[in-house]
Amino acid sequence: MRGHSPLVSIVIPVFNGANYMRQAIDSALSQTYPAKEVIVVNDGSNDNGETASIAKSYGHKIIYLEKDNGGCASALNLAIANMHGEYFSWLSHDDVYLPEKISHQINVISNLSNKNTILYGGWEVIDSNSKLISTVRPKHVQPIEKLNIPLFPLFRGLLHGCSMLIPSRCFREIGTFDEGLPSTQDYDLWFKLLRKVPIYYDDKILIRSRVHPEQGTHKITKHIEECNSLWSGMIRDLTQAEMCQMDDTPYRFLTRTYQFLSNTPYKQATALAKTMAEKSIENTLVSVVIPFRNRIDLTCEAINSVLEQTHKNLEIILIDDGSTDSLEPLSKFKNDSKVRLISITSSGAAHARNVGLSIANGIYVAFLDSDDLFLPNKISEQLRFLEKNEFDIGHTSYVRIDERGDMLDVVHSATFHGCVFPGIIVTCPIATPTFMGLTAIVKKVKFPEQFDFGEDLCAWIALTRTNLLGGLNIPLTKVRVTKESASRDHIKQLKGRINVASYILNDSELSKYGKELRKLLQRTRWLVPNINGEKPTISKVGRMHKGDSLILKAVRFIHKNGFRAALRRIGLLSDKAYKTPV
Repeated sequence: MRGHSPLVSIVIPVFNGANYMRQAIDSALSQTYPAKEVIVVNDGSNDNGETASIAKSYGHKIIYLEKDNGGCASALNLAIANMHGEYFSWLSHDDVYLPEKISHQINVISNLSNKNTILYGGWEVIDSNSKLISTVRPKHVQPIEKLNIPLFPLFRGLLHGCSMLIPSRCFREIGTFDEGLPSTQDYDLWFKLLRKVPIYYDDKILIRSRVHPEQGTHKITKHIEECNSLWSGMIRDLTQAEMCQMDDTPYRFLTRTYQFLSNTPYKQATALAKTMAEKSIENTLVSVVIPFRNRIDLTCEAINSVLEQTHKNLEIILIDDGSTDSLEPLSKFKNDSKVRLISITSSGAAHARNVGLSIANGIYVAFLDSDDLFLPNKISEQLRFLEKNEFDIGHTSYVRIDERGDMLDVVHSATFHGCVFPGIIVTCPIATPTFMGLTAIVKKVKFPEQFDFGEDLCAWIALTRTNLLGGLNIPLTKVRVTKESASRDHIKQLKGRINVASYILNDSELSKYGKELRKLLQRTRWLVPNINGEKPTISKVGRMHKGDSLILKAVRFIHKNGFRAALRRIGLLSDKAYKTPV
C-alpha cells in the first residue's frame, strides 16, 4: 500500500436481513485488505431472532451492535459513532463486495495528493439469485472530467453509496445521516459532503448491487414525496457557481437536470427544474467590454446602447486605453452600479480587451467597440440563442452605418456558423461587436497584444479550433464604417493578414494548416494592384506612410519567396511603424 494502510470500517446496517446478510458479511470479511473492521448494526429486526443469530455466529470476527428500529440512517449513525477506521465503507446487507474492493480503493487513495477525497465507481446489478443483470459504468454515459466534479455524479444519479470510500473526518466536520429521512438519507448527506469535499471516480467495478422485491425502499410510505422534497431542495440550494461548474451555465445544468428527472416519478422536482431553467436565462450576468481611446461622445452612445438592453443583468467594463481627451462626458455614468471604468496606459485594443476580459464576472462576455452600437434586444436574443442551442461562442449578423449613424446595408455574416475551422483562417466574417461567448472559454484565449490589426481574427481562429460557432442570422449590432475603418483601408488589411499568418506559423498546431495559409496569402493579391515592382497609386490603395510602403514590399516578397522566407527577412522589411513578431 506504499506505506498508506489506514484502518477501514466496513459498515453493514440490517433490518430483517436473514435472506442475504451472510453473503454481505462474508464478502466484507474476505477483503484482501487486512486493516479493516466489520461493523454489523441490527436495526431492531423483528424476524424471530434470525438476523441476530446470523450476525452472532461470526463471533469476534465482526463488531455486532443492536438497537431499536429507527431506520437505515440511525443504524449507520450508530456505526459511525462506534467505528475506529480512518475511512468509512458502507455495505448494504443485500449487496456484495468483490474481494479487492477496499484494497484497490486504498491503493487509489495512496496515489492522490489529497487523502481526504471521496472515492466512487460503477457497479454490477444482480438479481435475487445473484445472476448478473447489467453493469453500470458512469464513464460510459458522462465524460471522465465531469465525473470528478464533486456534485455532478449526484445530480446525474451516478452515485452508489456502497461503491464509495469516505474519509471518516467528513462526518466529524460536516455531519452524519439525517434520521428523519427514511429513504433519501444517503443523497441528502452526499449533497452536504460533496459541496465541501473533493471526489474521484475510479472505473474498476468493485461491488454487486442486488435488486429484489423485498428491498426496503419498496416498503417505505411516502417514498416519492420524500424524493420530490429532496431533489427540489437540492436544486434550490445550489449556487450559480456550482451549476456552472457542473454544466457551464445555470440554464444548461437545470435543463439537463430536468431531462434526467423526466425519467423518474418525481414530477414536482421535474417541473421545478424546468421552471428554474427558463428563469435562469434572464438572471444570467453578461459582461460587456468596451475599450476606448478618445471618441468620448461616441463611447457614451455605445454605453447607452448597452444600458438600454432588454436583458437587464449586465455589467459594463469600460477600458480607457490612454485617452487624452476629457472624460467629463462619462461622469454621468459614475453612479451606475452596472458601469466600471478602468484606466490603463495606451497599449492598443487587444490589451484593453484582455484587461476587461480578465476582470469580467459574467457567465457570458460580449465586446463592443466604442464607435459601434448594440440594438436593444442584442444581448437577450443572442443569449437565448446560445443557451437553447448549447453554443459556447457565437456571433450575429449586423447593420453597417456611416459616420452620422445612417444605415448603409445589412451584412448577413452569421450564415457563417457551425464547424468553421480551419476554413476561418481563409475567410472570417465575424465582426467583433457581434461576438458573445462563455467567459470561462474566452478567457483561455487572449487577443494577441503584439498586433494592431487582425488580433480579433487570431482570437476567433483560436476559439473555433475547439468550439462550434453559433450564428444568429439577425442583425443585432450597428457597426460604424468610416474612412479609417480596416474594411476601407487596404494597408490595414494587408497588415492584418500578415499578422494572422505570423500568428498561425508561430503556433505548432495551426502551422500544420498550410493549405489554408496559402489561400489567406493569395487573397492579399487583390489588395495590391501591382506586386511586380510598380508603386501602387494612392487612389487604388489609399494614403500610404513609410511603414505602409514597407508592408507592400513585404507582401511582394511573400508572393515571390513564400511566407517563411519573408519572416526570416521581416526585420529588413519593417521599421518601428510595423513589426511582425517571429
